[in-house]
Amino acid sequence: MTATHSPRIAQSTLINLAGLLIPTVVSLATVPLYLRWIGEVRYGVLLLAFTLLGYFGAFDLGLGRAVAQRVARQESSDERNRTFWTAFILSAGMGLLGGIVLYFLGHWLFAEIFQIPVELRGEAQRAIPWLAAIVPLIALISVLAGALEARQAFLSLNISQIIGVIGLQTFPLLSVAFGHGNIAELIAAALAGRLMGVLVMLWVTTRSLPIVGWPILDRAEIGPLLRFGGWVSVSGAVIPLLTIIDRLVIGVQLGAASVTAYTVPFNLTQKLTYLPSALNTTLFPRFSQNQPGDNKDLLDPSIRSLIAIQTPLIVTAILLMHPFLDLWIGEPLANETTPIAIILLIGIWLNGPSYPCYSYLQGIGRPDIITKFYFIQLVPFLTILWILIKYAGITGAAIAWSLRMTLDSFAWFKASGNLPLLAKPSIKALPILGASILLASISIEPLYYMICTIGIILATALLSLHILPDNVKHKVRLLCTF
Repeated sequence: MTATHSPRIAQSTLINLAGLLIPTVVSLATVPLYLRWIGEVRYGVLLLAFTLLGYFGAFDLGLGRAVAQRVARQESSDERNRTFWTAFILSAGMGLLGGIVLYFLGHWLFAEIFQIPVELRGEAQRAIPWLAAIVPLIALISVLAGALEARQAFLSLNISQIIGVIGLQTFPLLSVAFGHGNIAELIAAALAGRLMGVLVMLWVTTRSLPIVGWPILDRAEIGPLLRFGGWVSVSGAVIPLLTIIDRLVIGVQLGAASVTAYTVPFNLTQKLTYLPSALNTTLFPRFSQNQPGDNKDLLDPSIRSLIAIQTPLIVTAILLMHPFLDLWIGEPLANETTPIAIILLIGIWLNGPSYPCYSYLQGIGRPDIITKFYFIQLVPFLTILWILIKYAGITGAAIAWSLRMTLDSFAWFKASGNLPLLAKPSIKALPILGASILLASISIEPLYYMICTIGIILATALLSLHILPDNVKHKVRLLCTF
């Protein structure tokens, strides 16, 4: 699929955004059910298990991203099939290896490292085989998703991912509803949900690629895939560690209940990364196809649009976070988690606009820049994280995470040569962001709070309209005339 015949960026981004939002709605409904049906501590253990599983997704060797980058450039169906099947077979093998490693390592982690109540350790130990069985599926999903992304088959990609994610979230609850609520049974149900998603994704990939002939491991394809995927896979081992280590350290230092208190606002606030993630997925195959000059033309409006759209979303989330959490999970947990959520939102606001720069670096074949930077920050981040959690608890974890997001954003803008695009609009938005944080931190009458909230949101909307690229402003004006 050539760039000239590609679907529109806005249309593809909306499809990708819907693919992220629909499972979120299901997730928002399931968290209170999990807390009510299996309890905070058992749910914390389940979250630890899924967090550990997320790290072992790195065993795909970066092949998913390599397939997306390579297949996007290929015009021949034969070339695409050789690339796909080679990556699929390699990924399946590495997924099996990852599952074996998790099987043996998981017993030690749940028995010796994580602070799991004695009465739940047996359940956690019995869940390890089921947890290990999910690892190969995650590796295969990566390659299948990469092929669909390269073909810009975003509708098929998102439908299949939605089915898998909803299965992962809801099948364990169905297990509880039928009287099977120990951790091993919950993980087994999650495996069934994930498997359903893989089968659907495999089916849509056969139609979109399209798949022809028999599976074959092409030695000529291994080198190019691993050269690109090698850097991605190394960063793929570091990124999940950087992503999940906060919850693992909380589990070690503070226990499973604190994991829940941190993970609930963390998972909630991560929903606001969906827009940049959706745009990132849309832009990557285009960056892989385009000439450097065309890529620069894509970067500028993408970054400005993200800053303009994300700022009012973040400000609104800060102002409404405590009322929402109060309704969702109750006042005691809301009081504990609201400050955590606000700190995390600051990091998301600073990091969101850097997503196109990150995708650009990978699309032009420079994933090594990303990997090297992650290695540089790994030890300092782990040190800061450990110290902050020790002295400030889960608040310290949130501060450490937001500091890392800020540093990442600066690095991607600098490496892609777009730092001025971040500085000017972000500085303009700082006073409004500060006002929203101040208002959310003080106690005033509900009526006054509502009036101030509306005023700040309106001011943010006007600022965002000013930041938008000129062509987008023109479309907004046309809409306003109807």
